[in-house]
Amino acid sequence: MSGSRPNPAKGHLAEQHLGDRLAALVDGELGHETRERVLAHLATCAKCKAEADAQRRLKNVFAEAAPPPPSESFLARLQGLPAGGGTDDGGGSPFGGGFPDGFADGFADDPEPPGSSA
Repeated sequence: MSGSRPNPAKGHLAEQHLGDRLAALVDGELGHETRERVLAHLATCAKCKAEADAQRRLKNVFAEAAPPPPSESFLARLQGLPAGGGTDDGGGSPFGGGFPDGFADGFADDPEPPGSSA
């Protein structure tokens, strides 16, 4: 009855050799030593190298793809937000009003830098 059981040896070779380390390599998530060991394995295992190359190509396809347009519901929610530039804060700063009255009075429009003598 051994013919009715799946043979784990017939599984994907790259997954057996490197497991999650292959995806981690492609994503740049491995530490230096682990990365070096994985790269050394790829230098001697054509199937794992082919799988790594395929994952890199797929990652590049996603990276180069245009982002999807915003949904109608998202745009409607954005339009429902209050407008940012009110007249009460003197500049539309998201952090509230500008300087308090008289704050900048101590700063003269002197072109000479401090500490220089004329």
